[in-house]
Amino acid sequence: MLATIDRITGFILRAIPVCCLAALFLLLLTNVIARTFQLAGFSWFDEIVQGLFAWMVFIGAAALWRERDHFQVDWLERSLPAIPARILRLVTTLLAICFLVVMTAYGADLTRSAKALTPILGLPTALFYITIPLSGAVMLIYSSAELLRLLTGFNSSRETQQ
Repeated sequence: MLATIDRITGFILRAIPVCCLAALFLLLLTNVIARTFQLAGFSWFDEIVQGLFAWMVFIGAAALWRERDHFQVDWLERSLPAIPARILRLVTTLLAICFLVVMTAYGADLTRSAKALTPILGLPTALFYITIPLSGAVMLIYSSAELLRLLTGFNSSRETQQ
């Protein structure tokens, strides 16, 4: 059951940034063509680009975090013997959890306090900010699972493959 939920979550976390990138590409292409041939100006363009970019970056970061595909400097962990490497991994996971708790809490506070509307389309700016606590919560869940694996000694399939 958890594997199915994880697989669906992974699909959604990859699909959202891909859709945002495709939409950004189409919007930019349309805007360039419209401006080149002086067909039209899109005053709402910047608002949509900002929102799509925010969703693409934060949800994309959560997708990378889930799969541990984000940039990591792991030469020290790889060069240490097993027990010190595990302790280092535990410390870095705890630090990541602390950061993610703060990011998620402040992101939720920012989203809650955002009362402004975008100037042209009148969209709530909270729609742009909500991606911060959402992605933070996803990353926090996966970091907590990693912490549990480290504490119980259970090796993930990814670790055993390396």
